[in-house]
Amino acid sequence: MNLIRLLVIVAIIWLVYRMYQNWLSNKKTSPPKQQAGTSDIENMVQCSTCGVHIPEQEALKLGKQFFCCEAHKK
Repeated sequence: MNLIRLLVIVAIIWLVYRMYQNWLSNKKTSPPKQQAGTSDIENMVQCSTCGVHIPEQEALKLGKQFFCCEAHKK
């Protein structure tokens, strides 16, 4: 009877240990949640000369046209 009780206790401890390891690994691999209202999406614009799409913040603007480099802006 004592042997069965010991095996049950060892099995319970092992299950708790495995559940704890699983919880830790999920916590480490899950990506951080973004705050509400923040976004990594940028507007893309097309170069008027060559047609390459680039982020609006990196584009050179002349009037309503966007360019990918100074050479295309001229």
